[in-house]
Amino acid sequence: TLQPVLSQRTEDVLTYDAVRWAWCSVNTRSVFMSRPSNSFLSGPDNYALAPFLDLLNHRPDVQVKAGFNNQTKCYEIRSVCGTQRYEQAFINYGPHDNQRLLLEYGFVSMSSPHSVVYVETDLICDVLRDDKSLDQKMKFLKENNFLHNLTVSSEGPSWRLMVALRLLSLPQTLHHLWRAALHGQVVGEKTEARSNQTARTLCQQLLKDTQMALDKILHLLAQCGQPDREQLEVVKALRKEEMWILECCVKALKDSVHLDDEMSSCKANLGATS
Repeated sequence: TLQPVLSQRTEDVLTYDAVRWAWCSVNTRSVFMSRPSNSFLSGPDNYALAPFLDLLNHRPDVQVKAGFNNQTKCYEIRSVCGTQRYEQAFINYGPHDNQRLLLEYGFVSMSSPHSVVYVETDLICDVLRDDKSLDQKMKFLKENNFLHNLTVSSEGPSWRLMVALRLLSLPQTLHHLWRAALHGQVVGEKTEARSNQTARTLCQQLLKDTQMALDKILHLLAQCGQPDREQLEVVKALRKEEMWILECCVKALKDSVHLDDEMSSCKANLGATS
């Protein structure tokens, strides 16, 4: 079907902007749908475009069942909890954080329970660059698949991030405890305090980076018009949420330190009394 168009002037049709538009249109609008393989396409043909699906907005607390009904030959979305008459019908794109929603679908969802901030390994290496055994530790974490999906939420660092930081906080002389740290075990009060401090340092650096990004966005907003303004407003909303998450995480880390200090003080007093 494209041959009549392409036979005219291929370079006028298959431009970079056209390919980018087509890829984004399909990637942000497609749904998964198992289909028989097609000899005209390379790889699995598991994607479909469903008309009118974009008219339904996402809400993270809504439960739906979606899929193609072979009997009715329709793509159907069924609400698990029901929808009141005259109320908006929502769907759920899945348990995605707002960064994934923005990159994959072009919007952010306020007050999402899945919102997190990602911590890149380059930042961790920069914060811990004075550790002479850092390369060896990072290699160990990579071999055990522990250098991806490191995040912080409003409640604090993720379990995976703290496991990685505990191991990175161990001195070289305690190499025999690396495996125990990888299994989530607490390997000493000093190591726990060091990993907590590293987590706070990471959050504070991310806060600086996020504030710089927000300042740049505000500067661009003052200069641009539509539709760039709409896109920048979405990115600004994501960055502001990240600021809130990081500030909450820093507070949670400080509170945990105060709680540990109080528990240690109570243990010391009990020991003195006995």
